[in-house]
Amino acid sequence: MVKMATGQKKAKVGEAKLYARFSEVLGLYVNLTMRGDKVSSVSLSEGPPAAPFLKDHIYLTRIIDHIATGKDTLLDIPLDHCGTPFEKGVLEQLRKIPPGEVATYGEIAKRMGKAKASRAVGSACAKNPFTILVPCHRVVPSSGGVGNYTSAGGVEAKVRLLEREGAISKAKARGKK
Repeated sequence: MVKMATGQKKAKVGEAKLYARFSEVLGLYVNLTMRGDKVSSVSLSEGPPAAPFLKDHIYLTRIIDHIATGKDTLLDIPLDHCGTPFEKGVLEQLRKIPPGEVATYGEIAKRMGKAKASRAVGSACAKNPFTILVPCHRVVPSSGGVGNYTSAGGVEAKVRLLEREGAISKAKARGKK
């Protein structure tokens, strides 16, 4: 059972609730959608959501704290994902990359037993509905640098996340062996 902040009621199964808070570190809003006890999406946006939203949820607080400190793996937060089996596999592999570490698209593909699927891994990362919780920001190109980031804030947000987690030097050096 999900612990809610004081005064909140547990959402009914199937009913989505939107939560949002501003992250000073990213300069962006972090938007969390819950369906029952599971997270159905996490996204970043430049402004607050247009739909009515709540500010307090234990998972949102943990995500905001992770952004600020780079600590907490967030692995115990349950996800409600309905992508393809390949996309689910990519997301599972991404969750295995600990804070402070990075992996290349090719390494993720190899871990899945599909060594030639690095572009497909990149596509799955771009569709990631769980920004921060499923750390696609920890995936970098084998040629070095940090690569792209499709969430609001783009590459600048990715760099800030990697800096907070202590992985920015690893990301920049990746592939320059």
